Amino acid sequence: MLAQSINEYLKERGIKQTWLANQIGVPVTTLNGIINGKVAMKADMFIEICRVLDEPPEKFAEGRKEA
Repeated sequence: MLAQSINEYLKERGIKQTWLANQIGVPVTTLNGIINGKVAMKADMFIEICRVLDEPPEKFAEGRKEA
């Protein structure tokens, strides 16, 4: 699940959802809903999250293992 992978990434790096929400231009409640799987993540938002975090989309793909 992309949202779960993003959530783990944020926790591992100490990145606050508030900061990310501000960077991508959405309310914190919207981002929180996405991260918790209650709101569907649109492709353009996913791309923007990857851009802000400076990570390729593949980083959050299901089953992907880092080398």
